[in-house]
Amino acid sequence: MEVRGKVLAKAGNGKGFKVEGQEGWFNAGDAVVPYLAKIEKGTEVIVTFEKKGVAKNVTKIIKASVPATTETSKEEPKQTKSSTGFECEDCGKELKDGKFKKCFMCNKKAPKESKHTPDDGKRTYFGSPEDIAGKQRGCSLGAAAELLSGRQEDPETLAEMTIVVAQKFLEWLRSE
Repeated sequence: MEVRGKVLAKAGNGKGFKVEGQEGWFNAGDAVVPYLAKIEKGTEVIVTFEKKGVAKNVTKIIKASVPATTETSKEEPKQTKSSTGFECEDCGKELKDGKFKKCFMCNKKAPKESKHTPDDGKRTYFGSPEDIAGKQRGCSLGAAAELLSGRQEDPETLAEMTIVVAQKFLEWLRSE
């Protein structure tokens, strides 16, 4: 969608603005923010946006008096070369070096790759047999220690009692 009107107000964060004759705020994306910063309150603009529910996400903003041949759009930052020669492949932001292809924010937005293949019948949700055995030993020892806490025996006797009780708990866990 596209609207034309004067900028009535700008948000303190530099990402939002209101346009005369339009209800609600427009949200400028990261690529549009530099162009919005150059536009003063009261300037007549042409705003291109996508409406998602009540949100109006701006894809392009230009001054109404600017001829169509010098329009600025969100694609323009990708066309400029950075001083280092390396740019984010998604948003065009300047990168320090060629070590990474994407900036931190674009890389953070990327979907995570799954470590598991589709259900091939080999996936387990509890871990390896060694892992399960370790968890069982830890649980039985923790239960034994909880049960025997607060007793007044000497440390050697208490340690032996804890081991005996933990082994009983472990036998019970493995029998299930």
